[in-house]
Formats: sequence, structure tokens, C-alpha cells
Amino acid sequence: MTDTKNKKEMGQPVFDYEDFLDRIDGDVVLLKEVIEIFLKDTPVLMADLYSAIKSGDTEAVERAAHTLKGATANISAKRMQSLSQHIQLALKEDDVTGLESFIGHFKENFKKLDQVLRDYLV
Repeated sequence: MTDTKNKKEMGQPVFDYEDFLDRIDGDVVLLKEVIEIFLKDTPVLMADLYSAIKSGDTEAVERAAHTLKGATANISAKRMQSLSQHIQLALKEDDVTGLESFIGHFKENFKKLDQVLRDYLV
């Protein structure tokens, strides 16, 4: 990942609470339910992505990145959404050499996102 892309992602919110709340019409109960589902399902999606990257299965990488992009977009997790999109763009450009570097970025950003989201569940 280039420094420019990394800076762009870091400028995005880990979680855009206001955007997410607006998209679900202010339903805080629904917000908590969706967050709980996201926190339960996303580690499995990420494991699928990591496995596909490590095995070099670009079709599985595309599917996993697409699924993660949708899941993170649904809850307004802007940084992880951007990371997923970068993976998809890299695949379209046949630039698979740096895909493993995304694993660390995903882990780091998910850890931050997990902490932020859990604060909304209390």
C-alpha cells in the first residue's frame, strides 16, 4: 500500500456513527443489533480473506474483499471499507504482489473498530 493511500485511509473515521445512525433512521436498538452481528461475523470474513491471500486464490480474495467492503459499508466503517476497496482495485490491476501487506492493515484497523463498536454496545 502506498503512503498516499495509507494517509487517505487514516484520515477516514474508523466508524462514522452519525452516518450509520442516519442510514438506519436513528434507530439505536437496530444500531446495536447490527453491530453485534458485525462483530460476530466479521472475524470469519477476515479469516477467509487472509487465507485466500496466503494461498494466492485471487477469486476467493475478490469474493472476500467484496463481502467485507459491503459489510463495512453497511455500518459506516470507512477505513476498513477503503482497505477492502484497495484490495479489489489491486486485483483489477493484476497487482497481487502486495496483498499480504493488507493483512496487517486489516488486523490493526479491525482492532480499533472492534473497540469503538463495543463502546456503543454498553
